[in-house]
Amino acid sequence: MADNTLEHNYRLTLVRHAKSSWASPVPADRLRPLNQRGRRELPQMAARLAGRLGCPGRILVSPALRTRATAEAFVEALGCPPERVRLEEELYEADGERLLAVLRRQAADCRHLMVVGHMPGLGELARTLCGGPEDKFPTCAVLHMGLNIAQWSRLEPGSGRLLWYATPRSEGLRQDYA
Repeated sequence: MADNTLEHNYRLTLVRHAKSSWASPVPADRLRPLNQRGRRELPQMAARLAGRLGCPGRILVSPALRTRATAEAFVEALGCPPERVRLEEELYEADGERLLAVLRRQAADCRHLMVVGHMPGLGELARTLCGGPEDKFPTCAVLHMGLNIAQWSRLEPGSGRLLWYATPRSEGLRQDYA
């Protein structure tokens, strides 16, 4: 069953890409593929969280190979139509402030956004909006927050409430941080 918390007008799901390979001889960081652990953990995480998330209205994805592969697994597990996926050049190497600016430009009619990106930007954004998680934001981790805002353009620091956070190594969902 999808998490449709009524007290929050909007929802934001942050997904860090699955574990990638530093050993691959690729000419650019953007082309780094997932490693064996990433390929193993990714479908498990996507399937584990599919019932909790439902299909977001839009999925914003960094153009790096590892984030695209991560997004594809979630799109499949969530049963989302592929047209909801948007590659966003700005997400690659974005810090928390840049990610916040990208979110503020989203259409108000999209009530649930998923962002598939990188550290340290995702961690900075999570701390800015909802104060968590306090610990690391490891590869393939998923953070889901509710936002009490009237539209994305009004997104401000502290406007989120962390509803749950999951990592490939966690048993369940760490809930209700606020």
